[in-house]
Amino acid sequence: MSKARSIINSVNKIEFSAYFIILLLSSYLRLVGLETKSMHHDESLHAYYAWIFSQGGGLIHNPMLHGPLQMQLSGFIFFIFGDNDFTARVLYALAGISLSFVPFLLRNHLGKYGAVVSAFLIAISPTMIYFSRFARNDILMAVVTLLLIVCVWRYLQGGQTRNMYWIAALLALAYTIKETSYLITGII
Repeated sequence: MSKARSIINSVNKIEFSAYFIILLLSSYLRLVGLETKSMHHDESLHAYYAWIFSQGGGLIHNPMLHGPLQMQLSGFIFFIFGDNDFTARVLYALAGISLSFVPFLLRNHLGKYGAVVSAFLIAISPTMIYFSRFARNDILMAVVTLLLIVCVWRYLQGGQTRNMYWIAALLALAYTIKETSYLITGII
C-alpha cells in the first residue's frame, strides 16, 4: 500500500490533470459512435464466434481467427451486456484506452513530460484509434507488447524476479491472442 501511495505522491497535480485529460480524450475518440460503422468481415467472424461462446456453444480454436482469448473475452461481454455492434467492439476500445496509459509506466525512462507526450500521441494516433474501434486482435497485441517492453526494461534495470514473472504471464497471454507473439518473443 505504501508503494502505491509513493507513486501517487510522485505524480504532481499538473501531470495528474494531463493524464486525466488524456483519459477523457482517449475515451471519447474510442467509444463515441463505436456502433455506427458497418462490421468488417473479420469483425463479423470474431463477433459471431464470441456470440456462440456467449450462448454456451463452446469454442473450438480455429487458426483463421488467431487466438481464442478475444472470442472468450468478447463472449463474456456479450453474456453480461448483450450482443450488439457496440459490445462487439468495446473490448478493443478499452484496450486502446489502456494503451494510452502504458507510457505512464515508462516515466523513469521517458521522463514525466516524455511519458505524458507519448500517452497523448497514442491517444490521438489515427492508427491506434482505428484499431481501437475495430474488433480484431491487433490492439490487444499492441497493449501486451508495450507492457512486455515495460517489464523487460524494468527487469534489465533492476533485475527483480517479479518482472520475469510478469514477462512470462504477458507472453502466455500474447500466445492466446495472436501468432505474431512468436515474432515479438524473438525480437525481445
